[in-house]
Amino acid sequence: MRIRSKACLVVGAVVLSIGSSSAARAGGGDLDPTFGTNGKVVTNFTGREDVGYPMALQADGKIVVAGTAGFARFALARYNTDGSLDTSFSGDGKLTTDVTHRSDIAYGLAVQPDGKIVVGGSAGDDRIALVRYTSEGSLDTSFSGNGKLTTDLTRYGDFAWSIALQPDGKIVAAGDAGVGGPNGRMAVVRYGSDGSLDTTFGGDGIVTTDFTSHPEDGLAMLITPAGKIVVVGGNGFGLRNERFALARYKADGKLDTTFGGDGKVTTDFLPGPDVAFGVARQPDRSIVVVGGAGLGDGNPQFALGRYDTHGSLDDDFGTDGKVTTDFTPGDDDAYSVALRSDGDIVAAGQSGGPNPKFAVARYDVDGSLDASFSDNGKRKTDFTDGYDSVYTVLVRPDDSILAAGTAGFTKFALARYLPS
Repeated sequence: MRIRSKACLVVGAVVLSIGSSSAARAGGGDLDPTFGTNGKVVTNFTGREDVGYPMALQADGKIVVAGTAGFARFALARYNTDGSLDTSFSGDGKLTTDVTHRSDIAYGLAVQPDGKIVVGGSAGDDRIALVRYTSEGSLDTSFSGNGKLTTDLTRYGDFAWSIALQPDGKIVAAGDAGVGGPNGRMAVVRYGSDGSLDTTFGGDGIVTTDFTSHPEDGLAMLITPAGKIVVVGGNGFGLRNERFALARYKADGKLDTTFGGDGKVTTDFLPGPDVAFGVARQPDRSIVVVGGAGLGDGNPQFALGRYDTHGSLDDDFGTDGKVTTDFTPGDDDAYSVALRSDGDIVAAGQSGGPNPKFAVARYDVDGSLDASFSDNGKRKTDFTDGYDSVYTVLVRPDDSILAAGTAGFTKFALARYLPS
């Protein structure tokens, strides 16, 4: 498996309306004492390598987190709004699923309007894996016959890092085709609601995109109201000049040439590889992308870029459309992004050093750090003396921030932060 900063990641994106700057608000960012234990929740599946990657909110406010149990099975947990496990889900709020009896890991998650839960990721036989569950936590046998499916794109490793739903019920998976091969590509696969490949997309349900002659990653995705698919990641894995990579597709799978001229855009931030891990769409149709800048170059930082509908960087955001933020002299990476109701941007990931922590930063709409949030716009949270990291961040309807990831790389971890 190819690993980015010790983990392969997905996006949490919430689309909310833009309003005025938050500079005049009272301080926010404190842990919410009504959630879990002093604002934090941990969940154990195996006691080793239990990692929560994607997270989603149900319409009733319950929280669903997926990931891996022991890097062996898909793992899924559902929580009540106060952070307690929801025992109406699979009996105790938790479940695990074998796809291949090997290393099965869930990186993508979506909740259907009918409450069914779709989880996607990688199967131990190097295929894309999708599983659908009923709202009670049972495998949904109306999906691919037994609730599970795998899709082979290449003879190398194929992964789904992100899952999204179209209004017509079709399921879109974005990720990589050919990991470990000579020329891995960004990949998008679309399925019917029953799990069959949708042949109206790319001719066979599968589209791959090359940026360079080196491997590419598609690490996060969103679907616009017009049905276009935006995928972000990195162009040229392992190259020192790797950059943020964005691709936009039409509903039929063809690259949208109104975006960047050929459907593709790349952005350079700092010396060393720059990789995009998360994406969100603002109501004005601008796209906010977050990731890591200068990975492996001594002092990686949070990186944010904002693009207009044609793929150009927005000069009104940061410096020439780009922002970088340092938490520590170590490896600081933003893995997910969400938007508040006033347009403020929340980016979350890890702050580096020997004891990585949950890291959350809040920005005003112009890209400046929101000084009213915690410590001058930045907040770090420790769970263990080991590796703690956020992999998905969401903004709840009350503008509180919900972050999910891992505590010590041994348990699912969640934290909730007050909005003000």
